[in-house]
Amino acid sequence: MKKRIKVLSGILAASLVMAGLAGCSGGQGSTQAGNGKITLRVGGWSSSPEEQAILDAQIAAFEKENPKIDVKFEPVVGDYLQKLQPMIASRTEPDIFYLDASVAPEFMDKGVIEPIDDYLKKNNVNLSDYEESAIKAFQWKGKTYGLPKDYNTLALFYNKEMLDQAGVKPPTNWSELKDAAKKLTKDGVVGFSMSAELPRYQPFLMQAGGSVYDGEKATFAKPENATAIDFIYGDMMKKENIAAYPKTLGKDWSGDAFADGKAAMVVEGAWLIPHLAKKSPNLKYGIAELPVKEGGKPANMVFTVAYALSKNSKHKEEAMKLMAFLTGKEGQKFVVEKGLAMPTIKELGKDFTSKYPERTPFVKAVSYATPFQYGTIGVKLVDAGNKAAEAVLLGSKPDAKSALEEAQGKMTK
Repeated sequence: MKKRIKVLSGILAASLVMAGLAGCSGGQGSTQAGNGKITLRVGGWSSSPEEQAILDAQIAAFEKENPKIDVKFEPVVGDYLQKLQPMIASRTEPDIFYLDASVAPEFMDKGVIEPIDDYLKKNNVNLSDYEESAIKAFQWKGKTYGLPKDYNTLALFYNKEMLDQAGVKPPTNWSELKDAAKKLTKDGVVGFSMSAELPRYQPFLMQAGGSVYDGEKATFAKPENATAIDFIYGDMMKKENIAAYPKTLGKDWSGDAFADGKAAMVVEGAWLIPHLAKKSPNLKYGIAELPVKEGGKPANMVFTVAYALSKNSKHKEEAMKLMAFLTGKEGQKFVVEKGLAMPTIKELGKDFTSKYPERTPFVKAVSYATPFQYGTIGVKLVDAGNKAAEAVLLGSKPDAKSALEEAQGKMTK
């Protein structure tokens, strides 16, 4: 299933302020039955049957070890953040709940979720056991606000048959990517496809020494930033027509273009794998690390989700015990078994690549990946970044430099 990237709306941001002002009393998260059993509520978005099976197995294992605790998962159908917002405002949110890295800064900054540092030692949680780029996404001003349950990174998917027929090897640098795309563009097939979205082109931008956020403000105007946008959207897509934006191929995302044989190479996350298994089960494809700019350093994005602890839970100790289990070694063994995403426990990364060797590029990338996260200005920054790439691609701006200068201007208004 395609990774849906969501950011906070202004309405949600406002509701978080109200929730922060409301205080922490009156929590209605967990309940306690007359038999002494505690029921903990876990909140998250509705997912695929395969993903749900992982959580069900984790919960069953936890309840077996903790017979006095019942766990109830409450899936949210529809817009997760929109549904979570009134629960936080009324202090009725679940004891622990999913929190995407892209929106985490708003929650952490507004103080509407509980810092968990004081609970870590009690539950034998060592943060160094987690992939650094994943745990970093849930730390704010010296405090930790969540434990990541899994992650995804980006990689280059390539059609093996198309590359073999063209006598092309999986590209490892930008020159090879361009040369491969030229040879593969024929007979109604484009050599390379990638959406005009910031989290897709940002790894290439960083390889060239650029950045879009310095931890406090947007940095679109950095001279190095233009290199990647001009290369992909200006040269490969607009000038040479050896790469294409998915919509020009009649597709909403590059994963469908790849599945339907309209693109020989695409940049996507491991979420593309189950999509291909369902839509194109006979497609022979390979997965490689992203091509790196000559003289540059590897770069990638990490997309991750944590469990956050409600400030209003009546049973925070038990809720943290559950969180530690779900995201710890024992709980994440179920993540390894299903292979839908990568485990955030470093040690389990080896088990994952042993079971799924073809997915090694995703695990390698997490060591040098940057969280998909831009502080509390993420909504505005992502929108400006997306529009900068679109401006070059559609020709409303003559080059990346002018498009990025406009993006920076939007951030300072």
